[in-house]
Amino acid sequence: METRFSILQSEKRCLFCNTTQNIHCHEVYFGRNRQKSIRDGCCVYLCGRHHNQSKYGVHFNKELNLSLKKTMETAWLKHYNKTIDDFIERYGKNYLWLWWII
Repeated sequence: METRFSILQSEKRCLFCNTTQNIHCHEVYFGRNRQKSIRDGCCVYLCGRHHNQSKYGVHFNKELNLSLKKTMETAWLKHYNKTIDDFIERYGKNYLWLWWII
């Protein structure tokens, strides 16, 4: 099993509420991109509430999930000194310009 890390956070505290209680490591890009997410540090620390509880968790709140994906994409571009085309090649889509959702 690969060690998860975050290019966004250095401490294990919830990205949204800053608590250090009940911390989970969430892979921002999951499904077929989960292993890439782990290898690239596209993980964040979230409390149980912001990870998977009803309307407050990224697994149930579409806007929060999209916001997190955009934030991580921006961090990935900067951290790895890559372009949006590089991101699309790696992860299959660009979350910063989701014009088709509007």
